Amino acid sequence: MIVAVNLVRAMHRRTEIMIIERRANLGRGVAYSTLDPGHLLNVRAANMSAFPDDPDHFLRWLRVNGSAYGIDSPAPFLFVPRSIYGAYLESLFDDRAPPAVRILQSSCEDIAEVGQEVKLRLADGSTLAADAAVVATGYDPQTIAPGVPVDPWSEAALDGIAPDASVLVLGTGLTMTDVVLSLCQSGHRGRIIALSRRGLLSRAHAEVLPVAVAQSEAPLGAPLSELLRWIRQHAKRCQAEGGNWRSAVDSLRPHTRAFWQSMNEEQRRRFLRHARPWWDVHRHRMAPSVAELIGKLIADGRLMILAGKIVAFEMDGDSNVVTLRRRGAAVTEKHTFARVINCTGQSEDPRLSRNPAIQALLRRGLARADPLSIGLDVAADSALIKSSGEPSRRIFAVGPLTRGTFWEIVAITDIRLQCAELADNLAAALFSRKTLFAPTAQENYALLSSYKS
Repeated sequence: MIVAVNLVRAMHRRTEIMIIERRANLGRGVAYSTLDPGHLLNVRAANMSAFPDDPDHFLRWLRVNGSAYGIDSPAPFLFVPRSIYGAYLESLFDDRAPPAVRILQSSCEDIAEVGQEVKLRLADGSTLAADAAVVATGYDPQTIAPGVPVDPWSEAALDGIAPDASVLVLGTGLTMTDVVLSLCQSGHRGRIIALSRRGLLSRAHAEVLPVAVAQSEAPLGAPLSELLRWIRQHAKRCQAEGGNWRSAVDSLRPHTRAFWQSMNEEQRRRFLRHARPWWDVHRHRMAPSVAELIGKLIADGRLMILAGKIVAFEMDGDSNVVTLRRRGAAVTEKHTFARVINCTGQSEDPRLSRNPAIQALLRRGLARADPLSIGLDVAADSALIKSSGEPSRRIFAVGPLTRGTFWEIVAITDIRLQCAELADNLAAALFSRKTLFAPTAQENYALLSSYKS
């Protein structure tokens, strides 16, 4: 969605844009399709503009439209329901969409380069031709075991759970908090256990003194141990200046891509293996009101956060029998749950994707997994890297699929910059008549949006 809007701006209405999206509501995807008012953005409103060159765009929209959603005085440090942000994204085309924007409610089943065009086959068997394609599908949820709902956002995940039933949630991140809040909203009062390898819970947002740090101060390319030591020292300096660790983490945001790209492959693997969980819980934080509710549930004994792993899983009629081992324990313990809900996040290895478009790209050699297998391999301009190692001139990717190259590319604040840069690059290539595009009368762009319906 954000790619499409930026393309419209960059192309000055001189192109046709086709958006392929399975969902009826454009732009919402999984994150912003929720209707639960307790599911809040985990980024303050001041940082949620869709446009990097217009940082107050979302706040201005809230000031005009917020009263329709019960928000009369939007402030920068406001965490709004994600459904409201979905409405904002849907509104982006209200005054920007030229007649040449076509929205196709379908999915892409196959994608190939044929001559000077990108050919796409849709679910109904129809085909499209485009001069360039942008893959913006995100990636698939993980599958843990038979009987565990694959998608925590599906009706099957929470449907039919008795109020006093015991529930096991796999994962202790932000998706877990959403599911727990939804359970409580539905009247559930039984025991909830949230299990992850380390049992880490996302920290809470708080208004803190902003602190700036120059990229030149950071030891880019240093061993991971040295880099982590520098970050701890930086946090202490921020605290001495009136801030706290949040100030330190926030000050690093403009430089995270540089940090990541300065690491060699082994350093990146070490970061993913040892430091990533700690980075995630400090970087991707809960809205203050959500953190308060989760804290109360833990204090009341209704929610237990466990560090450990599943050893065995089996179904006994409608019950889920789970054998788990707590972290550091020698013995296992067996529990019975009415429901096990998978909140472990998204499957990162594209080779395991159930998205037929991703599989087609890999099968045809038009894409490859990045060296860490956490996404598709892309060049600095977001072009897919083919199996031959050559960057594509016609197929690009944005968002979480590109995290192997850019790392922090899952939040709107990062994705919007990538989308704007890609749109500007595509426009520049078109207007300078580079060989990226076929010499057609009107250039076409196909945008593959979210895969899951």
